[in-house]
Order: sequence, then structure tokens, then C-alpha cells
Amino acid sequence: MTLAVGTTLQNGTYVIDAWVAEDTIGPVYLAMYVPQGQWIQLRVLGSRNPMALPDISERQAFYQYLEQVVDLQDPTFPSHLGGFEEEGVCYQILAIPTGTPLDRLVTPAQPLPPQASLTFIRQLVTSLQALRPLGWAGLRLAPDQVWYTLDDQVLKLIGFDLPPSLAAAADPAGPTRSPEAALVQGLTHLLYFMLTGQRAEATRAPLAVNLRHHCPGLPTSLDTVLELGQPQNQPWPTVTLAEWEALLPLPETLPANPLPTPTAQPTIQPTAQPTVQPTAQQPTAPATVVVGRNRPPAPQYSDTQPEAQVLAPAARRPASLALVLTGLIATVSGLSFGFYTRLQPASSTGQERLSPHQSFPPLPNWNSNTTLWQPWEDAPTRRSRPDYGDPPPGAAPVPDFAPDPQEPAAPPPAVERRPASVPSASPGPSVPRESPVEPWVAPEPAMPTEPDALPATEPAPAPAPAAPPAPLEPPPQPRPDAGAAPPPLVAPPMPGAPAPSSS
Repeated sequence: MTLAVGTTLQNGTYVIDAWVAEDTIGPVYLAMYVPQGQWIQLRVLGSRNPMALPDISERQAFYQYLEQVVDLQDPTFPSHLGGFEEEGVCYQILAIPTGTPLDRLVTPAQPLPPQASLTFIRQLVTSLQALRPLGWAGLRLAPDQVWYTLDDQVLKLIGFDLPPSLAAAADPAGPTRSPEAALVQGLTHLLYFMLTGQRAEATRAPLAVNLRHHCPGLPTSLDTVLELGQPQNQPWPTVTLAEWEALLPLPETLPANPLPTPTAQPTIQPTAQPTVQPTAQQPTAPATVVVGRNRPPAPQYSDTQPEAQVLAPAARRPASLALVLTGLIATVSGLSFGFYTRLQPASSTGQERLSPHQSFPPLPNWNSNTTLWQPWEDAPTRRSRPDYGDPPPGAAPVPDFAPDPQEPAAPPPAVERRPASVPSASPGPSVPRESPVEPWVAPEPAMPTEPDALPATEPAPAPAPAAPPAPLEPPPQPRPDAGAAPPPLVAPPMPGAPAPSSS
């Protein structure tokens, strides 16, 4: 499940800001707790196997369990824990842990010192014993669930996951491992990871054998701890948490620094030659030998072997130093000469070329009466009229162009000022003045106050008597010859033939 940036949960109480990581339990997001304005971590629970989620009652009991863990006020557990559900998804709230998770801090090349590893394991055991009254179901002791602060050297355990459902725990075909056995096995794997930097789940050989191969200087009591925590003939350990803790050696008996591993690369230094550190750009001298179980012994180098590859980097150093020294000398010399020529004035015995007291002799054939300037009034005329040469004889003289002077602006119109009337002191006879406002005429009311009398209505005239109906005329009788056949048609007489003409 992936939450987009800006997603709000619990009616705007939590706002997703960024994705943090994907750990053993589920995806972790950075969110803002709006009521207090604090950053928190929000983790999605059950995303690995959504079909195996416990019932709603078991999930609610788990959320109450997280609140009880906070009430313990143990420094190993987060100071803020909680949970809620929204749209069928289970979310876990936890304070942002300080430090770095162990899976990023511990590597096979840089494991934790044995003394610090045993100190952290005992600190975890003490905190887990305080958690015994509440239960251990659902705890994860994976390396990414344990955070370590280098400055304060404090561990933080954040591996609180949903416990398996009661139906899965009651299944006879499933594993019947107890929560305490799971804790002992998780602590064993975590101790092996701190000492070697390797995951115990990916190791095929017994853990004690691999630990002895990587760290042969550790006490043998650690072999017993690893064998009981991860037995070979049983799927889970049978010792209790207190018994397993009693087998741990004291941290004071272990070295405080990481032990050298057999995979280290010893450097064979040639006699009478300085040690040279090869760089990434320079060829590595054949002076290092990797020791392995399946490799032949390293060859012995004699004093007569040429050291050309070892001396090659040393021969380049004087050349580079000479180049740097030459550049510095040239820079200092240039700056010194520049400052000297800038600050010291020139002191020559001869005549200076740009001396202000130098006298200039007059030029030959120089007419001092030549007018070198031209009045500005003639300049527009000379520019506007090109020179076409001398005018032909008898032509009218060309008038000089003179621009018309600008006409003065018309004076403003004279305004006659009337003398102000002085009011007299004695009041004169009052003269009635007509008001410019027309008298107001009251409008007629829209509805009359008293209705007008209705005019007298004349009585309706009596109806006239109805006229008698017209008598019915008999239908016309047909003629006697109406049904007889029509008379035959008589053909018209033919005209006579013309008489023959006599010749």
C-alpha cells in the first residue's frame, strides 16, 4: 500500500509528508501531527499478509497494549506509541527515534565492538523483562527495528507488530513457539549480527562455528549462548530468557575494540623502502596478499626484487612539486614587478614625450586669419540647401532661407468685471417675490371615496311573437317525357356538287 503525499487521516489529524523506508513490519511514512504540530512516524501494519490480520477485538486490544507500553516510561521504547484504523487499514503511530538503525550502522567490514554488543544485549533483556506483565506477542527484534545513538549510546526498540491471530495460534499444524522462545531466538540473531555484521537467517552453518571463524579471540561462552539460542536439532530454543541471559559473559571481560577478522589484508613492506599508500588513480604495488583457506601460501619477496612499481609514485612527486614551485615563483615575480612599476614614477634624464611644459613650434603656411568657426544661424541654411555649383548667368538670385518667426499667441479675451453691489443698511419696503416653485396640485384619488350612482336601467321590451313556419311546397312533378329516350340526331344536309363549267 502506498500513501500519496498530502493524504489526511483521522479527519485531518495526521497529514502524510514523505515516504521514509520499507522495514520488516511495513512501509513507514513521515507525517505531521496537526494538533501539536509535531513530526511523527506512521507505519502501515499487516501489509505483508493482509489475509492473516487478527479480528477487530484483537486489534483494539493491541492498540491499548501500545498505550500501556508508553506508560512504562522505559527509555528503550518510544515515548509515543498508538494505533488506529481507517478504511480497513491498520496504522501505527510512533515517535521519531533518534540515531541510526543497526542494519545501516553495522556492516561485515565494520561490526560493533564485543563489549558494546554485550552491553546493548543486556539493556534489551532488562527492558524486555519489564515488559513481561504486558506480554511479548508481536515483538520484532530485527536489526532495522533497533536504533542506536552513537553520542548517547542508547538503544531504541520500535519493533511492535500485530500479534498473530488466535485462530492461527490454535492451529495444530502451525508452529507452537512461545513468545519467550521467539525473544530468545531474536536476541541470539541480533547478537550474532552485532559481532559479525551478517544476518543469521542467511547463514547455513551453525552460528557458533561462523562466529569462531570471524572472531577467534572471543570467549567460548559465547559459543554456548549461540548454540542454545539457535539449536540445530530443534526449531526453537528451549531455554528461558533469564537462563539465556545468565550465560552471557560480562562486558568487562571482552575487548572494547573490534577484533581483526581473518579476511583482513596484511601488507608486506619491503625492507629498506618507505611505506607507500596507493591511490585510486595510481597502480597498486604487488605488496598485498589476501589470505584465504583455499589459496596457496603467499610467495616470499627477496631483497633483490626490483621495486619499480613501488617507486613509480614516489618519482612523480618531485616533478609535481617542481611545477608548483615554478608557478609560485613566476606569480610572485610578476606581482613584485607590477607593484614596483606602479608605485615608482619614471625618472628619465632626457626630454619626456608627454611633458606638459613642452613647447610646440608654429606650423608652416598657417593663416591665422582663417575662420575656424561658423555662426549657428547659417548652419541650417547650409545644411538644407545643397551646393549645385555657380548659378548660370542671368538667373534670378536665390533668396536666402530664413524661417518665419513664430507668431505670438493671442492674448486671452478680456472679461468685464462687474462692481460688487453693496447692501444698504436701511431695509426698504418689502416687495413680494414670486416663488419659482409651481404650486402643488393634489392628485385625484385612484379609487373614489363614494361610488357614483348607477344610471336607471330601462325595462327590457317584451319578446315579439314568433312568425308561423312557412308552408312546405310540394316537390316538382317530373314531365311525362322525362324518362323517354331522346330523339335521334338528324344529320345535316350535304352541299350539292358544283356544276361543270362550259368552255
